[in-house]
Amino acid sequence: MHLNFSHLTKTYARRRVLDDISIDLPDVHALVVIGPSGGGKTTLLRTVAGLERPDSGEVRIDGELLHFDDVSLLKHRRSIGTVFQAFNLFPHLTALENILLPLERAHGLLHDHAVETAQAILKRFQLTVHADKKPAQLSGGQQQRVAIARAIAIKPRFLLFDEPTSALDPEMTSEVLDIIGELRDEGRDLLLVTHHMGFARTAGDHCLFMAEGKIVESGPAERLFAEPQSRELQQFLGRVMRY
Repeated sequence: MHLNFSHLTKTYARRRVLDDISIDLPDVHALVVIGPSGGGKTTLLRTVAGLERPDSGEVRIDGELLHFDDVSLLKHRRSIGTVFQAFNLFPHLTALENILLPLERAHGLLHDHAVETAQAILKRFQLTVHADKKPAQLSGGQQQRVAIARAIAIKPRFLLFDEPTSALDPEMTSEVLDIIGELRDEGRDLLLVTHHMGFARTAGDHCLFMAEGKIVESGPAERLFAEPQSRELQQFLGRVMRY
């Protein structure tokens, strides 16, 4: 995947959460974004997802300019899979129905085809026995697996994960991270915002370190963790890797 950000800026309440970001990533497969809270990680991810409109600047994905008008954004959102920390499942629908909804409503699959697709993806993630359960009947890890299954079912161009394990206990966290690792190993392109530094180091082929709305450091994930160049990244890793 080729990602290019050019002079990307976004301001909330007079605070620049994206501060004139420009970077070209010509060949990235698993991009991991790390940094302190409030540094702009999620805003950058949501901009790539077409869920935030920048105040200025451009985003290009595989050479295509991302247009931020309503029609273009709707088409773009339907082409990618997004997974958030809060699961974002419809509470009144079963696991199966949560996967069926975008397949039928957004992608126009006939019901029988959509059911076949949804059942296959539930089986892929070992969720078949939970197909008729609503989110409240599922554990946090199971809910996140349903959310990942829903994102995969639409056959997305790439996947976006925004802190997908922050609401989970350690056992469920490991389970979800294992799934993300499997998807990466299958050759799927993905962008991941995470506070799990060990996973970020091993899962990403490229890493961005963001702070105060800027990309402070960028490079191969292993190099950034082993040999941080900036004082900001050195201090950040010193804090988060202490225990």
